[in-house]
Amino acid sequence: MTSLRAIWSVFEFEFRRTLTWQRLAFVVVLSLLPVIMVSVVQYQGAHLERNMHGEIALFILIPEVVCLMGLLFWATPAIHWELEGKTWSYLSVRPAGRSAILLGKYFAAVAWAVLCGWLSLLLCLAALAGDLAIGRALTTLGPLIAISCLVYGALYIFLSVMFLQRAMVAAVAYTALMEVVIAWIPATINQFSMHYHLRCVMAQWIGFDPGRVGEGAVLIFTSSWAPWQHLLTLSALALVLLTAAIAVLLQRQLVVAGDS
Repeated sequence: MTSLRAIWSVFEFEFRRTLTWQRLAFVVVLSLLPVIMVSVVQYQGAHLERNMHGEIALFILIPEVVCLMGLLFWATPAIHWELEGKTWSYLSVRPAGRSAILLGKYFAAVAWAVLCGWLSLLLCLAALAGDLAIGRALTTLGPLIAISCLVYGALYIFLSVMFLQRAMVAAVAYTALMEVVIAWIPATINQFSMHYHLRCVMAQWIGFDPGRVGEGAVLIFTSSWAPWQHLLTLSALALVLLTAAIAVLLQRQLVVAGDS
């Protein structure tokens, strides 16, 4: 119970501390990027309403771009910020201090990213009203935004503990290699990316028929697994990453900036 209260206290403090005009402005700007892109593409005659192209485009732009960008800025430097602010020495000695700080910051970053993703989704659906099945897009992409934030947030929090000073570099490198390049290779290796599992869940939830768009899409969007198996894999991966991050943080000696 003490640990849960400590995590909630950190989450509440972190969320309220970052509730600034600068953060809100960043959320709005980030949320508008997919709206501008899909509006321009649709205006040029892309016909996003055909063969569920709209849902796929929004999946790539929001859970896989907007949410990742938000988490890169909000989750990756989480521990480094406390070291730079010289508050780590005080916070880490409190009951359940280190794990509470880590999990509280994780949930705060996830909350911001989810809000950003949902806002972007609503704006996109408003811009594409009449061109997409609104109900299907909401019930499919809404949960996927939250799932994406939970999983990628765990990854970036883990990297923030492992690399500290260079966490952002490590996160960008991993994302570019695994989630952008390898995830789209039509071979077994793409199954090691988080994007693959999220993409397969999305395709099955919207009833996407890859056979209508070519053989390459069959290899990319189809899977012998049921959606619950992909989700179970992602959940297990997030738990492993968070557990590993806590274990490393409890054992690691962190030096606050300015300490001798």
